[in-house]
Amino acid sequence: MKARIIIGANYGDEGKGTVVATYAKHAKGKTLNVLTNGGAQRAHSILTENGSFTFQHFGAATPYGADNYFSPFFILNPMQFVFEYNALAGRNAIQGVKFFRDKECRWSTPYDMLANQIIEFKRKGGKHGSCGMGIWETTLRYQSTVTIRFDTFCGLESAERESYLKSVRGYFERRIGDIPTDFLPIWTSENLISHYIEDCLFLYKNTNTVFDFTKYDEIIFENGQGLLLNDTGLDIAGTTPSKTTAEYALRMADVFSCDDISIHYVTRPYLTRHGKGTLEREQKRSNLSVFVEEDRTNRYNEFQDDFRYGQLDIEALAERIKEAEAGIKKPHTVYLDVTHCDEMDREVEFRRFFPNIRIYDRALIV
Repeated sequence: MKARIIIGANYGDEGKGTVVATYAKHAKGKTLNVLTNGGAQRAHSILTENGSFTFQHFGAATPYGADNYFSPFFILNPMQFVFEYNALAGRNAIQGVKFFRDKECRWSTPYDMLANQIIEFKRKGGKHGSCGMGIWETTLRYQSTVTIRFDTFCGLESAERESYLKSVRGYFERRIGDIPTDFLPIWTSENLISHYIEDCLFLYKNTNTVFDFTKYDEIIFENGQGLLLNDTGLDIAGTTPSKTTAEYALRMADVFSCDDISIHYVTRPYLTRHGKGTLEREQKRSNLSVFVEEDRTNRYNEFQDDFRYGQLDIEALAERIKEAEAGIKKPHTVYLDVTHCDEMDREVEFRRFFPNIRIYDRALIV
């Protein structure tokens, strides 16, 4: 069984969706797309012959018939699942696709998301640049006692489900204090609770927790974020509470008995990032190259602010990947997958440090 592990080499936004979709399109046999880490804060965009797609809760290999598996390190978001499921179904993009989730998946409630947004709203000294999807708040809540398994929640009686969600709401009221006036109508809404329960039951009914992984010929592990946003605490705390290296994927590759493993580190020829925090050699987009266009897949987010650009130090990139590779004992092949190469040609520079390079542009996946 072949395993491809797709890793962002920088701050995210490197083009991981394009790489995942390309390998899925050309895969031989049945493919499983594993959402390895993080949650629905990701936004992996691809351009296909059937138009553009942006995936948050689903894998970028989905339009090419790949089944999806939400790993135990992935955080479920029932609201985003339903929204994205219906949008993809309306475009006939999930016909025949099956969805699986691990029973150990954590899951976000509306109050994790709202608390995330309220904290950003109230933060002194400026926003951190969180995307407002509640990933960090979900992670912190799971360190408390206000958690139950997703399957357990769905198996409760209606009144018990409502009671649990109100206990989550109370947890955040104790933690963050006064709820700003602008947030109160949605925060106290009974309709929010009832609609969210419907979303949970929809996710529950449309995903399975048992599947036969031996029927797959290729597994594509799709990481979120990037190496410079690993959970090391070197960047702003509260933004990426997960491993962004190949660690999680390699653990699962052992479980799946994968014997042909490649790790694909993805980069653009320049740096990008959302939100606050360090960005080396930050520059205006127009100063990078006259060919670097405004990112067509970037969507402005009031919590993350503008998309940022910077010069990429390729030698530092090589050191970063070398550090990420240190300690990996399982045999594998390393690739550097460089996207947006039609905007900036640095192939000769990359080949000084990386023997295995694959080149992509921003155009239709071929």
